[in-house]
Amino acid sequence: MDFRELMREERRRVREAAQSKPNTDTKSASKDTGKSQEIEERVSQWQQATLSVWAKRSKISIEEFRKGPISGVYYIPNWITQDEEAAIVERVYAVPHDNDLWVKLKHRRLQMWGGEVKVPFEPNPLPEWLQQISQTLVGTGIFSEEKKPNHALINGTCILADAQNMVWGDCILPHEDGPAYFPLVSIISTGAECRVTFEPHRALASVDNQSVSEAAPTNEIVQNFDFQLERRSLLLFTGEAYTRYLHSVDNIEVGTRISLTIRHVDLL
Repeated sequence: MDFRELMREERRRVREAAQSKPNTDTKSASKDTGKSQEIEERVSQWQQATLSVWAKRSKISIEEFRKGPISGVYYIPNWITQDEEAAIVERVYAVPHDNDLWVKLKHRRLQMWGGEVKVPFEPNPLPEWLQQISQTLVGTGIFSEEKKPNHALINGTCILADAQNMVWGDCILPHEDGPAYFPLVSIISTGAECRVTFEPHRALASVDNQSVSEAAPTNEIVQNFDFQLERRSLLLFTGEAYTRYLHSVDNIEVGTRISLTIRHVDLL
C-alpha cells in the first residue's frame, strides 16, 4: 500500500471539497482536514508499532526441513509460538476491517505493505513489526542481507462470518508468484490450518522432461503434491518449486486464517 499516495489523495479530496463550496463549507473543510490528519496519525502508528512478543532465533540448516518430492519446498512446523502468533494477529487487526488498507477481493481480503509492485519499484518501509520478522528471516539464514524481505502480503481467508456476518471464501486458486519475487517466498500461517497444493505449470503438465528449458533442472515432473499447513508454521519455496509449479490453498479449517507472505521485490 502506497501510504504517500494515500495521503496525497486524501489531501486532494479535502482541497477539492473546500474549493467547491467556499462560502458554506468552511466548517466541513476544517473537519475533513482534521480527518486527514487523523488518518495520517493512524498510519504512522501502524508503521511504528512492534510485536509485543518476538524471540530471537539462531541460524538454521534449511535442508533439514525439505518437504516432499519437489525440489525447493521447505516446511518448518511451530516456527512461531502461540504468544507470537497472538502478537501477529493483534497487529494485523489493529487495522479496522472497514479501513482502505484492507483490499477486498472475491474470496479473501488482504493488506499490502512495502509498496506497489510495478516497474520502477518504489519501496515503502515495512511497518516495524514486519521488519522484526524480516530481520529474523535474515538472521536465521533463510534470506540473505542483500535480498532482505522488503514486501509483505497479509491474506485473510475463510472468514466464515466477520463482525457484520459477511461470508468469505475458503481458497486461493493455483497461481505463481512471478519474477518480481524470485527466487524465494516465505509464508507464515496463523489462525487456522489449511492444505497447500503444488501442481506443475500447465505448459509442463503434458510434456516430458526433454521439452523443459535448459535453464530448468531435469527432475521428473510431480503431477500433484499437497500437505497440511499447520498454524504457526513457516513454508518456504524456491528453485523448481518456484519456477515450475503453481501453488494453491484450500481445505481451510473453520475459523480465520491469516497468512503473511513475505518476500524480496527486485524490480528496476
